[in-house]
Amino acid sequence: MNVLRPLSIALALASTLLRAQTAAPVMHTWTSTDGRKIEAVYVAMDGEGVKIRMANGSTFTVPLNRLSAADQSFAKSQGAAVPNTTATASKPGSPPASKTWPRTVALDEKPAVTVVKEDSEAHVYIYRSPHYEFQCDSKLGTNVVREFGRMFEATWLINCLLPLDLKPHPEKLREIFLARLFTRESDYMKAGGVEGSAGVYMTSQKALMVPIASLGVQMVGNRVSLGESAARDNSTLIHEITHQMMNHWMGILPTWYVEGSAEYVSMLDYNSNGRFSLIGLNRQIQNFTGGGKGFNMIDIEELMTIDYERWTAALGKGGAAHANYASAGALTYFFYHVDGKGDAANIIAWLREIENAKGDEAVAAATKKHLLRERSYAQLSDEVKKGLRKDGVDVTFFPPGKNGPASSAK
Repeated sequence: MNVLRPLSIALALASTLLRAQTAAPVMHTWTSTDGRKIEAVYVAMDGEGVKIRMANGSTFTVPLNRLSAADQSFAKSQGAAVPNTTATASKPGSPPASKTWPRTVALDEKPAVTVVKEDSEAHVYIYRSPHYEFQCDSKLGTNVVREFGRMFEATWLINCLLPLDLKPHPEKLREIFLARLFTRESDYMKAGGVEGSAGVYMTSQKALMVPIASLGVQMVGNRVSLGESAARDNSTLIHEITHQMMNHWMGILPTWYVEGSAEYVSMLDYNSNGRFSLIGLNRQIQNFTGGGKGFNMIDIEELMTIDYERWTAALGKGGAAHANYASAGALTYFFYHVDGKGDAANIIAWLREIENAKGDEAVAAATKKHLLRERSYAQLSDEVKKGLRKDGVDVTFFPPGKNGPASSAK
């Protein structure tokens, strides 16, 4: 489940002041045009901005025109970057997307993990794998982080390699993905977590919030105990990690595909060694739809035109949430592996067109061009039903209106 909140994209220096840490001798005091100050290391000039690194390792680019005249001169005079004094894991570039659908996606080895900070007095513990920063209120140690970090890194890798060419990258103002881990369920809830959930991606905080119990990590007294997390927890977390991988798509994609694309990745066979398997996809879609027999699916037009407000309204008691998620996942599977020649060419063309789309009308036009392709919703429904039946899923459509009146739909 994606808890979407308004996404702040402000680049102002004031937005970084809340994340300031205690100054170190190598820090520089930066002053904004409105007189606010921050301690950070100069890294490099970045176009019309200056890249600075906080004490916690986070790196931001601040527009030069938001800095005092003295600091603008200081930044321009630095030339070479100041060496990074914060321990971080290496960050290899993203691999290019595959041209065809892979059969398996697996990490070559356990991800390297480094300690950024372990402060027992402040209860702040920060670790990094190649593409993730894990912030926790309890000491975990690199071995523990390396174990559950495989799921995060493997999910990053599969989202890079699928031929959809999603180009995963961290949110604006971040150089690495962030996961905030909570020892206590109550702290997870206070931070915006959902009761009983294994994790949730918060766009407003640009972070994945996770109770450590869902990672197979438990505190026994003051010691960390690492066990096996339940398969359902892995599925939920993979869904939420995929949302984070697609953060830059959130404001573009229709709701059904935001959720359906995450459901698809979470549907795939995954093992704790960091390996996704796409072998036997017909079996996997059958398992996803409850065995494939008598699968009840949301009306296709209702599903493809549902807006975020109606989707979230269905999360209430007695709502259509389960049917919505399952239907979005099944429809995504159809466009990936059944529609047209079964090579996802149409939905890939749709993604390329809407990648730079401006507004809902442009997305609707691209949907009509690449996904509907002269078909009515009724005709598309017939093809979905026939196509999924070949893969062992017997679809029955709910009558329109499962999510209430459609008058509010965009």
